[in-house]
Amino acid sequence: QAERLREDLAAVLDALPPDPRGGSVEVRAGQFNLRDGALDYRVVLTRDGAAGKALAGVLQFTVAGESARGAPAALALQPIALSLGRHEVLRGSVPLPEGFKPRQTTVQVLDRAAGKALGMRVLLVR
Repeated sequence: QAERLREDLAAVLDALPPDPRGGSVEVRAGQFNLRDGALDYRVVLTRDGAAGKALAGVLQFTVAGESARGAPAALALQPIALSLGRHEVLRGSVPLPEGFKPRQTTVQVLDRAAGKALGMRVLLVR
């Protein structure tokens, strides 16, 4: 059963649309939702040539939206460490300031915090 699940996952990953920006790491899909003052996320990353050795890096979210006062605002959230083989599905939740209304999230995969960009995509928050 485990082998069948691996094959199913590989088929789903291959069916996802490519990242329009390309890059050595592709942000293939993502979903962001505001729930109870936090940003819930699911992000699917892939990379080619991932034979064996995992790639260490960080996932950086920059969230654009409106502050509690209604002014446009952008927040760079804490980087999230990752280790990426051929693919990775990341999910979690990060708190947002009270009253902040997110509109979109820029997802960046970096080789280290404040480092070189390996992949990037802008996705809407639902």
